[in-house]
Amino acid sequence: MYRLHNITFFISNRCLFDKVSLTFKKGDRIGLIGPNGAGKTTLLRIMTGSLVPDEGNCEWASGTRIGYLQQESLEVSREETVRSLVLEAFAEANDLERRIGETTTAISELGSYDNAEYPKLLSTLEALQTRFDMMDGGKRQARVEETLKGLGFSPDELDEPLHTFSGGWQMRALLARLLLEAPDILLLDEPTNHLDIDSIDWLERYLPGYPGAIWIVSHDQMFLNRMVTHIAALENRRLSLYKGNYDAYEKQYQQQLELQRQAWDNQQRELEQAERFINRFRAKATKARQVQSRIKQLEKTERIELPEEDTTSIDFRFPDPPGCGVHVMELRGLSKTYRTGREEPVPVFTENQDVAIERGDKIALVGANGAGKSTLARIINGTEPFDGERVPGHNVIMTFFAQHLADVLASERTVLEEMEASARTSEARSRIRGILGAFLFSGDDVFKKVGVLSGGERSRLALAKSLLEPANLLILDEPTNHLDIRSKKVLLRALEQYQGTVVAVSHDRYFLSGFANKVWRVGNGRLFEYPGDFSYYEWKYQEQKAAADSATAPGGQAARGQDTDAARKGKDSNSSEPGDGNAAAEAISTGSGPKSRELKRAEAELRNRFSREMKPLKKKISQLEEEIDQMEKEKSEIELQLADPAFYESGDARTVLKRHGDLERRLERSWDSWTETTAHLEEVQGRFDEVLEEILSRA
Repeated sequence: MYRLHNITFFISNRCLFDKVSLTFKKGDRIGLIGPNGAGKTTLLRIMTGSLVPDEGNCEWASGTRIGYLQQESLEVSREETVRSLVLEAFAEANDLERRIGETTTAISELGSYDNAEYPKLLSTLEALQTRFDMMDGGKRQARVEETLKGLGFSPDELDEPLHTFSGGWQMRALLARLLLEAPDILLLDEPTNHLDIDSIDWLERYLPGYPGAIWIVSHDQMFLNRMVTHIAALENRRLSLYKGNYDAYEKQYQQQLELQRQAWDNQQRELEQAERFINRFRAKATKARQVQSRIKQLEKTERIELPEEDTTSIDFRFPDPPGCGVHVMELRGLSKTYRTGREEPVPVFTENQDVAIERGDKIALVGANGAGKSTLARIINGTEPFDGERVPGHNVIMTFFAQHLADVLASERTVLEEMEASARTSEARSRIRGILGAFLFSGDDVFKKVGVLSGGERSRLALAKSLLEPANLLILDEPTNHLDIRSKKVLLRALEQYQGTVVAVSHDRYFLSGFANKVWRVGNGRLFEYPGDFSYYEWKYQEQKAAADSATAPGGQAARGQDTDAARKGKDSNSSEPGDGNAAAEAISTGSGPKSRELKRAEAELRNRFSREMKPLKKKISQLEEEIDQMEKEKSEIELQLADPAFYESGDARTVLKRHGDLERRLERSWDSWTETTAHLEEVQGRFDEVLEEILSRA
């Protein structure tokens, strides 16, 4: 058993913890939650002993080993490799191996078995070897490689110097060492911040078998739901323990909140009654004793605190998106290679794919770190050059959010002034306070200077700014970084209600599950499309990965020389290109082996047949959008003329007014025709998908 006993801690004059106590045991996996600034990281540091509480103590046996993964990476040796760092987890086995080597050398140098030292050295060697074998010392390398592979490292990266990796990858190596050290108490502070979805999935399979106690600080709700057995909530300087995962905590917390509100209401009524009695009879000598008794009673009463308002009650909505064409964005011949002066060119997209985004798509963009997710987001936004053609649709208005935007905020402005500077319309200005409240800027917080904000606060402000103006295509690159669970839910509800198109890069699976209707996975030089929500993607991807692993097992295709990289990365080598423009075309290519000749022929015939029907519809939609664009431009020019009173004195006024009326009628007819043609195209597309699904079911 382990115990936190009456821990009180102050920062300056602020009390962070007030007599915090909690007991936990081996095998418990505790999710530590609380609002930003509540002291979660501080509590972990007290548990490690790097901070000393003002009162109380941590009670566990001497020799208890504690491992701590901090949010920020540590200084690493410039020459230390990934492998050598993680091998440090086996300190005793490493020492035994060294001593075995030294003893073996000493025996070989004796020169004669008759030497008096020989039996002693032989006995020592036997004892060392027995202990080494009991610890499975010979399996260290295999365990290191397996753990690093699970966390995303490729075999050829294991002997690279650590300093050549980014801070996030260094943190992965430190996490691997901690897991293999297997301390009695493992403290993980935001471990998923540095992991992609594949590595998080591996960690979720690893931690349930961990032998010690685990504390996890995380804003990843799905990770908490799958990993923890208890939730420890830091609230109002106290630590409350709830049994179960995060969803169970929320139910218990709401019940407790309601009881607390009722208790607060009851106490307020009792206090009011006591105060009325005191005020009424204070001057009466006959009631003096009762009055003094009530006063003392009030002084001794421990006041119940009113529960804090839940910020998820804020109703934040995106502005209604302007209308746009059915084809929001096309990338034709997508290919991208990074070229630097010192290194070989780094290919990112190599397949010359055609990629299409349709109106109403809500796309979750996922993949391993470094696979090209953010690059693709910038290509869609038009801020990243690539080898290919980018074709925006009709009347597409984009909003792009990326983490670097937090670094270009004006330090001298207040939070409110920074928002006002980006609000170009009165409608946007009217929404500023609501958006700021949704992202935890309330009360006097809006008057803080941007220069004094923390990194997380700056990121939240940058996200709030990007959501001010109406847009019909949102491109969001890691929008949930630095948001707590409540703020994520506000953003998630807004995205669920949003009628426009979304492309979001994130590794927060709960967030992606809440709004995505399509998943794009980037990896191995191309993009793979999964039609359906995030749950479908998870199921389908794991099915593909299992099939690839089976193919690479002994006796499978890999044993006959097939490339095994697809299996290691979870690559679906048979997926069709999303640029084919339909969901079922993706689904048909998800089998574990190559398509049969008959299946390929059936698919090709089907494509040709439906292409003859869809091609004229697409051409008509494109022509209508061009005509509508030209007419709207001409209509706007006429309306500028009509806004000038002097224009009506000219002889052209009647003709121009007639032309304006004609344009309005033609525009209405064109929009009706566009709507009808688009609906027809979608109906044909639906029939195409159904037939392909039927072919798939028979394959």
